[in-house]
Amino acid sequence: MSAGRVARNPHPLPTLLLSILAGAAASCGQTPQLTGRWIGDASVASGPERIELEVDAAGAAMVSLRGWGLHGVRMARDVAPSESLAFTAMAKDTVGLRGVVRGGRWSGELTRGGERIQVELRRVEPYSAKDWTAIVGTFRAEDGRLLGIAPFSEFGPDPMLVDYGSGRIAPLYPVSRSAFLIGPALISPVLAIDSLEVVNDAAGGVHAIRVTHQGEPPVVARRVETRDEEVRFSNGAVTLGGTLTLPPGPGPHPGLVLVHGSNAQTRDAFGPWTRFFVGQGFAVLSFDKRGTGVSTGDWKQADFAGLAGDVLAGVRLLEARTEIRSDRIGLWGISQAGWIMPMVAAEAPDKIAFLVVHAGTGTTVQQQGVLNRLHELRASGLPERSVAVGARYQELDDVLTRSGKGWEELQRFYEAHRGEEPWLTEPDPADAWFRGYYRMLMDFDPAPFWRRVTCPVLLFYGELDVNVPPAESWPPIERALRAAANREVEHVVLPKANHVFLEARTGARDEYPGLTRFVPGYFDRMAAWVAAQRERAGEGK
Repeated sequence: MSAGRVARNPHPLPTLLLSILAGAAASCGQTPQLTGRWIGDASVASGPERIELEVDAAGAAMVSLRGWGLHGVRMARDVAPSESLAFTAMAKDTVGLRGVVRGGRWSGELTRGGERIQVELRRVEPYSAKDWTAIVGTFRAEDGRLLGIAPFSEFGPDPMLVDYGSGRIAPLYPVSRSAFLIGPALISPVLAIDSLEVVNDAAGGVHAIRVTHQGEPPVVARRVETRDEEVRFSNGAVTLGGTLTLPPGPGPHPGLVLVHGSNAQTRDAFGPWTRFFVGQGFAVLSFDKRGTGVSTGDWKQADFAGLAGDVLAGVRLLEARTEIRSDRIGLWGISQAGWIMPMVAAEAPDKIAFLVVHAGTGTTVQQQGVLNRLHELRASGLPERSVAVGARYQELDDVLTRSGKGWEELQRFYEAHRGEEPWLTEPDPADAWFRGYYRMLMDFDPAPFWRRVTCPVLLFYGELDVNVPPAESWPPIERALRAAANREVEHVVLPKANHVFLEARTGARDEYPGLTRFVPGYFDRMAAWVAAQRERAGEGK
């Protein structure tokens, strides 16, 4: 997501309320289990697209299929033959969903007017938050490969599987209490033949996971005995809640505080990295940004100094723990964190041992917003005349935000170009809350703080990052660190990486649903670098 802007969901899933027809018989003559959530793939012209069906106990259903734009359509009842299920909705065109259910699978077709597409659905086992928490963890295979199961709220509330060796990240779809499908991509397509099985110990706890990929022998990874502790700490009147995840053993362990990107983010934004770093032997603090989760305050009213104060309060929490080395506490952060982390390191140089910066920019917030707009349009394949329109629109929008004047000119520009440039979004009102928030931040320049950073720094950039493009984002930081005489700086541009370092083709937002892994080498490079920081004596602290 943009380092400075509030992101809008680019892929809303429209929904269609349907009514289920009475009953169906399975091949064994028993009524199949219909209630609950069904997920699968619809074979549309552009390829498999995610389809979801939610059936309630009263016999009503909710279907989601973005590509057909179905929504708010009333039902007409139908008659189902004995071994099938049928749904019908009356809209501009009649929409029907019919199929056969056997063994937790629903095979059939979706029709609209003369259109017909094949659908394949699997019923998802109901899993509560407590159920998911029981399988979240860090796991290590016999060959040393590290895997994690953790939430990544950027792509939904449920935990995902991460293989830190291959970089693969995938959703998990429970089909029984202990068996899961491993999705082939972040969102769609859904169905695959790869699977994960939970192995329980004698007490019923999760002892290991068995991962099976097509054509490969199963990989058994045993749980690393980490410990999660709920913590609270304060920055003035703001109380922040988080999780301290500790590696095995009594310590003392090196520590790491994870720093948020933009917008409302809880600790679940960090899941893959929490599990990775604890697997490297770090005690990891992840917390809810102020105004989210259990944390008080309001991030929309906080400038970067306030957010930096929250991070420093987390550092002090770790310093006070006897099982954590006070001389080996570092920061890791993404995107907007690239403005906040140098503030912390500059203001508290005796407390911060190192920084790992993921897609941080050395430009001002306003400059980053312009770069984001232009690079996003180019990544989407639009011509330069459209990019020029986007640049001018952004300029007018920023003038309005900074001065409170120019609404009429911005609105006229939008009306004059929206027909030929349908990607243009209607401008926010002059008094929109976001304008006040952005006005507070837009001229922030991180360079003075970077010129005071003397601890070791690792900076990662994605070659295809349209939010924080490396060619414009790294040079101001490089100049500032050179002025600081900081020689312990490593700068890495990862090929084919987008803003969150997923392997991409263009870096545009519309390709996120089909992405499958973090770029090769990202986690290995980071593991080697933080291992060196972990082992350093605390000289100069």
